[in-house]
Amino acid sequence: MTGPRPTVDEREAVFRRHLRALGDAPLLTAGEELAKAATVADGREAEMELAGLVGAPVPDLEASGVLRQRVRDGEAARAALIASTRRLVVSLARRHGGDGDRSAVLLAAGDDALSRAVDRYDPTGGLPFSAFARWWVERAMREVERHPTTVAAGPTGPTPVDPTLLTALGHLHEDDCRVVELRLGLNGGPALSATETARVLGVEQEREEERELRALAKLRHPCTPGDLTHLRQL
Repeated sequence: MTGPRPTVDEREAVFRRHLRALGDAPLLTAGEELAKAATVADGREAEMELAGLVGAPVPDLEASGVLRQRVRDGEAARAALIASTRRLVVSLARRHGGDGDRSAVLLAAGDDALSRAVDRYDPTGGLPFSAFARWWVERAMREVERHPTTVAAGPTGPTPVDPTLLTALGHLHEDDCRVVELRLGLNGGPALSATETARVLGVEQEREEERELRALAKLRHPCTPGDLTHLRQL
């Protein structure tokens, strides 16, 4: 008589069902992600303008129609960004242990984090959305792993990251963001020193420090979402 199927089979079945449910949404290039995100931002701006037309003495029907189309375009772009990135959620969930039920919880947490990430993403810095979303998804999955009712006692992984910082990172240029990611260990590994970061990036340490200072200045700027003025060094 055969025994129960191995846990690994249960987990893989969950992942495969989730992938089938995703359909055939195409993967987007970094440039396409930036373009979609810009459309999302334009849709939000149009939504605010549309709200300003409500109650106007003489409604401008033509302007209203244009704004509504921009809102619809933004919603479609948002859905496309999420759909194209959901495979990333599966990839990250596979790195965690647990049975099929735990894997399903990780996937749900990752999908929820993905939806929150797209609403906090700023494409003007040039950072691809998939890179920005990965921090949010990994953070959500680490929270699942740390949940006291479902996780056995043991190492809890990297130090939790302030969500305000994750949001602000979307405003950085991709190169500057990479420095912060390595220095703070946001890629799931340990935080690196300036010397180690320069070696990983393949640049002189002076160049790494220049990028680091530029990133910190941007993060501490009053226009950056949240209050990060306390962030003096990495």
